[in-house]
Amino acid sequence: MNFKEHKRDIIAISSLAIIITAITLLLLNIDCKVGVYYVRDVFFYLNNALFYAGYDTGMEATRGLSPLIPMITSIFFRMGFISDATIIIVSSVFYIFAAIGMYLLLRLKFDEILSFSGSMILSTFPLVIVWVTKGMLDIPAMCISIWTIYFTILSFRKNTKFLYIAFPLAIFGFFARFTALLTVPVVLMQFLLVKDPILNIKNNIKDIIIGMGLGAAVLAIFLGIYQYFNIGMFFLSQGGDISSSSTNTVGGTAVINVFYYIKNFLIYIGTEKFVPYSLKPGSFIITKMQWIGGYPSITSYILAAIMVIGLILALKKLFNEKNREILKNENKTLKLAIFIIFLALFFLTYIKISIIFSVIIISIALLAIYRLLYKTELNDFTFDFIMLYWFVVNFAFFTYYHIKVDRYFMPMLPFVAYFVILSLNLIFDKIKTIKHADKIKTVVPIALVCLILLCTGVFALGNSPHTFDNQMHTNFETAASEEKAVCEWLVKHDPNYANKTIWADRGGDMSFNLKMEIPSCEKTSNETNFTDELMKNNVTYFIANYNNTIGEPYVKLYQNGEVSLYYYENDN
Repeated sequence: MNFKEHKRDIIAISSLAIIITAITLLLLNIDCKVGVYYVRDVFFYLNNALFYAGYDTGMEATRGLSPLIPMITSIFFRMGFISDATIIIVSSVFYIFAAIGMYLLLRLKFDEILSFSGSMILSTFPLVIVWVTKGMLDIPAMCISIWTIYFTILSFRKNTKFLYIAFPLAIFGFFARFTALLTVPVVLMQFLLVKDPILNIKNNIKDIIIGMGLGAAVLAIFLGIYQYFNIGMFFLSQGGDISSSSTNTVGGTAVINVFYYIKNFLIYIGTEKFVPYSLKPGSFIITKMQWIGGYPSITSYILAAIMVIGLILALKKLFNEKNREILKNENKTLKLAIFIIFLALFFLTYIKISIIFSVIIISIALLAIYRLLYKTELNDFTFDFIMLYWFVVNFAFFTYYHIKVDRYFMPMLPFVAYFVILSLNLIFDKIKTIKHADKIKTVVPIALVCLILLCTGVFALGNSPHTFDNQMHTNFETAASEEKAVCEWLVKHDPNYANKTIWADRGGDMSFNLKMEIPSCEKTSNETNFTDELMKNNVTYFIANYNNTIGEPYVKLYQNGEVSLYYYENDN
């Protein structure tokens, strides 16, 4: 490697790594204290990690969930680092690699400064910042997806042997979070974007087969692990439920609403309130000309303005006189017809048929328009298209999916960051003849990043600690430690606790802390006959989180903060 030649890249990546690592450490300082108490799903992954580490915690129903992060976490559990902080740290490392991967992806088209800025913009979106150190799977899945797309594009530009990495990474992404499988259509689409797809496949068939073979080998390893541990392949049933229809049951934080993510878009890219603890969705009321719930920050409006200008310039460039002349000579009737028919079909059938068919339909429509436009004189239109297609596939899927959760928009954020940088590049290209244009191209992106970092820091410092339901509990920072203290007391005073029946308000938490299966009772523990239920099921210990009044003959053995341990042992 010629270090002199890559000096600017080395400086950019080093600076990026230092800044992103510093952000990660600051967020870890918060969340390692708070724990994962307020992000309940993480306890599923923690209990699965215990299982992979050799502990039988029960919790069989959740073992089929995405296994990659629990498996990595289990390695550290085997070393003795059994704590919720472990999975928080493991998932946060992917944040750093996501930033580096995004830089390299952008460098395929842009210079070092724009690529650095784009990576920083992605890394500081509120929706990303909120989930960096929560122990969830979204950041790792986004990270692996970015690297998958990067190596896929690289394989078509540099050497098809990069497919040896791209295909296995796609499978790793799938097992990091099952919806990361949406990178696979993007990988396959890349094969159809070359001038002669069939000839290209014939010329590179060996590398393609080896790449797919390595991907199949990774898949076989994971399926073998499922088989070895006798774990149900949850992703098959989950995939069937998702792909069948979007109009079955409603869950999550919103009803079926195809405009949900569009309405909240500005909040995802910039918001003042709640960061870095959580993100509150909002909605703009046109009649009152105001936001309710969460609302965007000044940085959100700046980024949106840049993208609007960029879109206008892109369309103007696409349909300039030279490109209109090129399009005039194209055999466009058939391509236009395919595009219009399949686009109409997509909108007419969307949420009425399987999402798999919807993705196929929109893919055909987009491929037709690409084939019509790819000869136009646009700077690297293929790259623009593949990024847009990546966004469209994810947006179509998650808009279709009946559960609307804000973090589900995260797979679409790499395109948003990309489009901001593309827009800046188009703007700079427009002003390249003015005085000091080169300085403007350097100063503006860095100034934008500095503004975003400054605003994010100020907003974060100005927000009080709160939970994901945006409630500021008095025991926000101690709730997790209170649970651990009660469990440690029980282990110390009853070494035989594992052979007794234990119930709890928060079964997932206690299953992890006590390394045994404990059912959750928070929905029923305040009912008047709950004590009778405990006795009927010979429950020796009940761990209450919500100051439950458990009746006699149960007695309160120990309390730490809001967590209480009740005891009764039937001698009969």
